[in-house]
Amino acid sequence: MSEKPNGNFNVGVDLGTSNLLIYVEGRGTIFNEPSFIAVDKASSKVVSVGFEAAELVGKVHDKVEVVKPLSGGVISDVGMIRDILIFTFDKLFVNSAEQIRKLLICIPSDITETEKAAILQLGKELGIDDTRIDEEIKAAAIGSGVDIYIPSGHLVVDIGGGTTDFGVLSLGDVVLSKSIKVAGDYFDKKITDYVKEVHKLEIGPQTAERVKIALASLTGELPKDEEGKTLTYSAMGRDLVSGLPSKVVIKAKEIRELLIDSFESIRATLIATLEATPPELTGDLVENGIIVTGGGAQIKGVKEYLEEVTHVEVHVSQTPMTAVVEGTKKLLKMNKNHYFGEF
Repeated sequence: MSEKPNGNFNVGVDLGTSNLLIYVEGRGTIFNEPSFIAVDKASSKVVSVGFEAAELVGKVHDKVEVVKPLSGGVISDVGMIRDILIFTFDKLFVNSAEQIRKLLICIPSDITETEKAAILQLGKELGIDDTRIDEEIKAAAIGSGVDIYIPSGHLVVDIGGGTTDFGVLSLGDVVLSKSIKVAGDYFDKKITDYVKEVHKLEIGPQTAERVKIALASLTGELPKDEEGKTLTYSAMGRDLVSGLPSKVVIKAKEIRELLIDSFESIRATLIATLEATPPELTGDLVENGIIVTGGGAQIKGVKEYLEEVTHVEVHVSQTPMTAVVEGTKKLLKMNKNHYFGEF
């Protein structure tokens, strides 16, 4: 095992519903795994986190519990967040109490003041006096290359795992924000329910996610394979009639119809955000366009769909999955006198 590096570290954390990402100054983004933690119920000992814990979903006995500390953009268990961070920091050979000088945790926009206080307290419990929090939408904008500190408005749409967040930013802070619980996890649930109702097959959330990744599209031109045939996905699960293992072939057209229906809420909230934007910033948004980040930014046709809805140019982040943690790099370098986030 490698020795823990010497020196103090500034650490940025993207506390996402789907993935936990950790950036260590001088070392880069060194952790990007699913936000799952597996715990032994009897001893409360952490068994695994990230990919290893995600692999246990639906496959463990009653002595082990697999948990997502954040669900739908809401903190379901602060204690589990503490455990997952401690376990991960140790895994990365970073001792949280002794070697982390500054910790920045990015959180969903819709989080309550009580939850914010709990996260700040969590940092102190880890032994890190300089703990800061900031909104994911703000870090995502910075991580996508947007200079939010100039007097010009920018609109960011972050289609994450638990929520889709909408934020208008100017002069280094969030001027207006909205959040809805229609995002990656919601799409997966829609797929699970659809396959159950139409194909009479019960599938798990991870299978639903794989179907989404393989077939998701908002355009009339459905995804095709190398031979030019429209893509399909063979989903394995339990036949609701026979109770036996079975599989069905799901077509890209089916998933497109589900997504179009789901994106109606995103469309409506985006329009509401634009309508609520101060007039002085509206012209900036037309000139600067809309930035889309998060896992949902990778859905085929999302750019064209949102441009048709808003008549505003849409820019998909070049690093949609890591934009938030990329943004923590700059936020960590800023001193307190010029930092516009929360402390």
